[in-house]
Formats: sequence, C-alpha cells, structure tokens
Amino acid sequence: MRARTFGMVNVVHLCMSKIRFMHFFLLALLIPVAGWAQVQVGPGQTYLNIGAAAKAKVVHPGDTIFVHAGTYSDSNTLIDSLIGTPDKWITIMPFGNDSVSIHVQYTFQAAQYLKISGLNFYGNDRADSARVYHLLFFDYQYACFTSNHNIIIENCNFTDLNNTGKQNTGACLKIDGTENFQVLNCTFRDGTNITDGISLNADRDGVIQNCRFENMPGDGSHCKGGAKNITYQQNLFINCEADGVDVGGDTDTLFFCPLHATWEADSIMVYANVFIGGLTGIRLSSCHHAFIFNNTCFKTTSFAFRSLNTSATGITLDSNYVFNNIFTTNGTNHIYMNASGNFNYNTEFFKNNLFHDYLNPDPDSISWLELPGVNVSGSIIGDPEFLDTLNANFSLKPGSPAIGKGFPTLEPTTDYYGNLYSLTARSIGA
Repeated sequence: MRARTFGMVNVVHLCMSKIRFMHFFLLALLIPVAGWAQVQVGPGQTYLNIGAAAKAKVVHPGDTIFVHAGTYSDSNTLIDSLIGTPDKWITIMPFGNDSVSIHVQYTFQAAQYLKISGLNFYGNDRADSARVYHLLFFDYQYACFTSNHNIIIENCNFTDLNNTGKQNTGACLKIDGTENFQVLNCTFRDGTNITDGISLNADRDGVIQNCRFENMPGDGSHCKGGAKNITYQQNLFINCEADGVDVGGDTDTLFFCPLHATWEADSIMVYANVFIGGLTGIRLSSCHHAFIFNNTCFKTTSFAFRSLNTSATGITLDSNYVFNNIFTTNGTNHIYMNASGNFNYNTEFFKNNLFHDYLNPDPDSISWLELPGVNVSGSIIGDPEFLDTLNANFSLKPGSPAIGKGFPTLEPTTDYYGNLYSLTARSIGA
C-alpha cells in the first residue's frame, strides 16, 4: 500500500485487494490441526503447570497441553521452546470444562504455530513489584519475527490487571516482534493505572476481531514501533479512558521491527468497531496508511477524533483515510477534531463521516481549523438515530441520515454484526 494519491474507488480497490490477499494468506497459515499427543498439567498431574512441561521438553509439534482446573500462581512463568510446525500446531486449552485461572505473568519467548484457547488471566504477580507487568506476554527478545510467530489466542479472558507499583503501566496482553497472529473472541476488562487491553509493538500481519475491551484506564489497544498490516474488526470498546484504538506513537527506534522502519504504524485497518465513551474512540499518531472505515463512536467525552504528531524521531502522519464513520460526542468540547499544531494535513482524507453532539446543539459545520490542508467531503451533521443505545444496539433506525450515504469502499465487507454492507449504497457506521 504505497499509493500517495487517492483516485477514489480505484485506489481503494487496489489497496483492499492487497489486504484481502494478505488476510487469505494469514488465515491459510492459522489453521491448527488435531494434536498428536496429550500433555496433562496441573494439580496431581506429572507437570504442575505449562512452564514445567515446556522446560521438560515434553511438548512436541502437534501436541495438546491440557490444563486442569486450578488457580496458577507458579514460578515457572518463562515459557519457551513451544515450537509447532505449519501442519502440526501446539494447542494449550483447559481439560474438558475445567476452569483455569492464571494469576501470574506468563512470558512466551519462543512460540511458533501455537494456539491458546479458553484460559483466564487475572490479577498480578505480587512477588515482583518493580517491573512492568503484563498478564500474557510474547517477548521477541529483539529477534524480529523469528522467535514468536503464527500465534492464535482465542476465547480467553483478561481481567483485573493490578499494576500498582509496577511502573504504573502494563497490558493485559503484550505482543512484541511477532508475525502472523490472531486474537479472537477475547475479553479485556477492569485494569488499574495506565493499563492497556492489548499492546502491540513491532508486530505485523495480525487480526484482532470480535473482542470486548471494557474499563481500560489506558488504551483499548495500541499498535506502534513499526507495526504493519494489523486489522481491528468488529470489536467493542467501552470506557477505554485514553483511546479505544491508538494507531502509532512515539517509540525509541531501538525497539522497532524492522530496525529501519520509517513508520510507527503502517497499513492499520480499523473496520466496523463500536466505541462507547472514553476520551476518543480512535487516535492516529505518527502513522501512515491507516484505513479507518465504518466505525461507530458513541458519546466520547473529549474528542470526536485525534490526529497527532508525537514522534521524536521525525516520523509524521501521512496518507490516512477516515471514511464512513459515525462520530458522536457528549462533552464540553463539543465536536472537537483534535490535532497537533504546525503541521499540514494535506495527505489526510475524511469522506462521508457523520457527526453529532449529544450534549449540545449540533453546529452548522465542523471546525477543521486544527487540521490545515485536510481533505474533507461528504460530511453529515445530525442525529444518526440508533435503534437502542441503552442496550448497545447501534443499528440504524429506518430514516437514519447514515443509511446508504457512505463512500463506496470495498472494505469492510461485513458490519459489526456480520451482515454484508451494500456494494451500491453503503451505509455509514459500524
């Protein structure tokens, strides 16, 4: 995706065709096969926990690690050498219907063709109060895309991360330097201090889909440090205090993958997500080729949208596309498009977005003063007329001004609920 001009549908078609090919390739890789052997871990088993089994080198390609019921706060938190193959994935999952609760940071340093399913990650490791803490951490050890790749995390819960005294920062799920990954149908909720739901640093070719992020004091999810080809689709973000999704950032280039990357985040797709509350739903920060299509932001408290230059390394915003979104606010800032000063936004495009202020009367027009040079067309101002906001149903009522008024993109193909968008009369919003 290197198009510097936006020739309407044709350029979108080219960009999205490449995205669809990448996703097809990714999905083809991420299909585990049935395990060959079973490794039982937990109370009363040969191996007390996942780390002990990995350390004993008893887990081989194609095996399934069955974790028996219990609360795990063990010392074997560093896990490596879980190396599957493309046709023999390693799977970690509960035994039967057992409830597995992990109360310690699990760190994977060499994980390949690995699927983690149905585990609960909770709380923190009180034995080490000084370090940054994550519930589940894929640590690349500065080996970009080689130590960790081809990872699936599905149907897991991450709750109550308490990082008080641990540099007051951390993430429920931290993924670094990892290639080809999916996070599916997971829940992230109730953190303390500056907790993120998912923090991605220097990753590429990933999908975060059908996840729920709730009461995160930091970002719902943040991707930076050379992140590339990441798709956020059909997720729900509730009261993520900083941002729902933060695309880009200000990373020390020593931590970039690849090291020569000239972007904080490149080719990040944010499709058909719902954002409720928080300062803002979506923030772009020193990134390029972000595609922000068909999202719904409901009653954000400070900003309708943010476009910031935060990098100290000279990386700037470039060629970002914000189409067919609903931005509604509920705060004293009205419909505020927040941006960094002393920058020309002539490669940022806003098309066919709908704006509404629930707390104050809608303005006659949107102020774009903070984004000089920005390309804007097709904006709609007015109540989107959602079906049932009390029950978080953001479908559009008949007669909504958002129906059939979207810019004709080819992606996303399906909305938040999995229904197909019209190819001829795309609506605005998730």
